[in-house]
Amino acid sequence: MFVKRKRAIPAMAILVSASLAVTACGGQALSDTKAGKSAADSGKPLDIKWLGNGTAGMYPEQDAYIVQELNKRFNVKLQPVKADSTKDQELSMLLASGEVPDHMLVSANSIGKFINQGIGRTIPVDMIKEVAPNVWKSTLLNYPQLEQMSIYKDGQLLALPEGTRELFPFTAVRTDWLKKVGATMPTNLDEFKEVARRFTTEDPDGNGKNDTYAFSLTTGYGNIYTLAAAFGISLPAGTVKDDTWLKDSSGNLVRAQVSENYKSLVAYIADLYKSGYIQPDVTIKDQTALFSDGIVGMQTAGWTSLMPKYRPSDFFALTFKKNPQATTDYLPPLKGPGGKEATFENQSAVWRYMVIGKDTSDEKLKKILQILDAQLVDPVVHDLVWRGTEGVHFTKNGEGMAELTKEYASNEKQAETGIKFFIINNRNEEQFKLSFGNEAAVQANLQKNYKTVDQLIPAGTIVKSYSEYGADVKKVEDEFFIKAATGAWDVNAEWNNYVKRWNAAGGEKITKEVNDIYKSLKK
Repeated sequence: MFVKRKRAIPAMAILVSASLAVTACGGQALSDTKAGKSAADSGKPLDIKWLGNGTAGMYPEQDAYIVQELNKRFNVKLQPVKADSTKDQELSMLLASGEVPDHMLVSANSIGKFINQGIGRTIPVDMIKEVAPNVWKSTLLNYPQLEQMSIYKDGQLLALPEGTRELFPFTAVRTDWLKKVGATMPTNLDEFKEVARRFTTEDPDGNGKNDTYAFSLTTGYGNIYTLAAAFGISLPAGTVKDDTWLKDSSGNLVRAQVSENYKSLVAYIADLYKSGYIQPDVTIKDQTALFSDGIVGMQTAGWTSLMPKYRPSDFFALTFKKNPQATTDYLPPLKGPGGKEATFENQSAVWRYMVIGKDTSDEKLKKILQILDAQLVDPVVHDLVWRGTEGVHFTKNGEGMAELTKEYASNEKQAETGIKFFIINNRNEEQFKLSFGNEAAVQANLQKNYKTVDQLIPAGTIVKSYSEYGADVKKVEDEFFIKAATGAWDVNAEWNNYVKRWNAAGGEKITKEVNDIYKSLKK
C-alpha cells in the first residue's frame, strides 16, 4: 500500500515536479546515457515488439533513426509493430494473427476488453519501483487513487495508465468585442446572458450587419464546459473524456447527464438559444471556424488548442491572422444559481494504457520500463523519443520551446524517423516547457484557484456495462441535449421521459454497477 497523498490541484499538476530527475536510479540512467553507455546490461540484445504511437497512421521501420539510437542505448532490438492502437479492429486482426506485442499502447476505451481476453500479463509494482522509480512517481502524481482503480490487484498492475492530468478546457472570449459593445468580462450567469445579448445585437465586429452570435452548439459539450461548471458539473470536453457522477439526496450516485444540475444547465442554454444569442445551425461540423471567421465571440477548447505557438495552423492562431485587431482573454469561472461558486471535477483522464504481452518475460519487461523511465530523467533520451536530435530534427526558440525543423515537420518525416512512437505521455516541468513554451505555466496559474472536487469514481475505473450499453445511452443523451437546447423539446415537460429512456437504454444497469463500485471503494 502506498501512502495516500493530498490531491494536487489539477491546473498545476501537469507541471509535474522536476524532482523526478534526481532519484538515485534516474541519476544513474542519466549518467550512463550521457556517456553513451547502455542503460541496461551488456548481454545479447533482447528482441522487443513495440506497438506504440503511430504518427497519422504511419510507423517507423526497424532501421529508423530513433529505433537504432534506442537499440544502442538500451541494448535491445526494437521491432515497431504497424497497427493503429486506437482502432479496435486493427488490434483484433493483429491479435487474431497470433502476434502479441511485448508493449501495447491501447486506448482507454479498449482496456476492459484487453483484460477480459487475457492478452496482457501483470506488471509487479515492486518491479516498477525498482527499475522505473520515476515512472512510478509520475503515475502516482497523475493517479493518486491508483489502488482504487480496477487495473490494480494485490500489488500488481494489469496495465500501466498513460497520460498527464489535464488542465481544464478554457473558453476564449473576444475582448475587442467586449470593448466595442461597452461590456466587461462576465462573472455570473446573468452577466453572461447580457454579454451574449450584446454580442448578438450590438454589432461587435462593426461591419454594420446583424451577423454575430455569442457562441455555437453541437451535439457534444465542447462549448458549454465553463457554463456547466457554474451548475456544479463537469462534462466531457477537450481531451478529458471522464464521466462525472454526483450524489443525490439519498447518497446514491447519479450520472451528471441525468442530474437536476444538468436539467438546470440545459434549461439555461435553451433560454439563450430561444433569445437568438446562440448561432442557430447546430449541424456545422467545424464550429471553431465560426470563431476564427468572426461569427461568434466565444469558443471553448482544450488548453493546448489555445496556444498559437504550439498550434500555429489551428483555429485560434488563424483567428488573429484573419482578424488582426482581435484580442482575447479567458472566461473566468462563473457564479452559478444562487451565487454558488463554479465547481470543476479533478479529472485525471487516462488517455491510453500500456499493456505488456502475456508471454513477455520479466527480462523484457524491465527493458521496457527502463526505456520509459529514461524519458523522464534523461533530457537526451526524452528529446530523442519526442522529437529527435537537437540541431538536426528540432531547434529551440527564444522561450525554450522545441520546434521541429522544416525538413522534419511533416507527418511522413516524423513517422520515418520514429518521432513520438515510443513515448510515455508523462513529462516533468522542463519537458512541458519544451513542448508548450511558457504559456502552459501561464494557463496553469489562471486555474490554480478554481474550486475543485475529487472524482467519486476514479478515472480509469473499468465499468463493464459501459462497453455494452455506453453507445446506446449516449445516443439518448445527445438527442435530448440538442433537441431540448434548441427548443424542439421543452426541458421540463420532457425531462422524466428522457430519464426513463436513458435508464431503459442501459443507464439503469450502468448506474447499478457504478454504485456497487462506489460502495466497494468506500469499504
